[in-house]
Amino acid sequence: MNETSQTPVEFNQCQQAVQRLNEYLSRELNSDETELVQEHLQQCKGCFDKFHFEETLLKTIRAKISSVTAPSGLRDSVLRLLGRDASIL
Repeated sequence: MNETSQTPVEFNQCQQAVQRLNEYLSRELNSDETELVQEHLQQCKGCFDKFHFEETLLKTIRAKISSVTAPSGLRDSVLRLLGRDASIL
C-alpha cells in the first residue's frame, strides 16, 4: 500500500479520536471506545498533544470553578424561574 492510500485512514482515525476527546476526558465512553482512543493517543503525537492540551485546560477550569460560589439566593431564583421547588433538590 502506498502512503497516499493510508492517509485517509489515518486522518479518519485522528478525526474520530479528536471527536471523542471530550467524552474520553469525561469518562463517558464504554471500555471498547476508551481502549481505541487510548491506543490512538499512544501512536499519534498530534492527537496526544491535543488531548494533553484539553486535559490541562479542563483541569484548570475545574480547579477555578470549584472555588467560585454563587451569590446567596441565586440557586433559589433559578429554580423558581424553572418552576421547581428548591426543597426537593
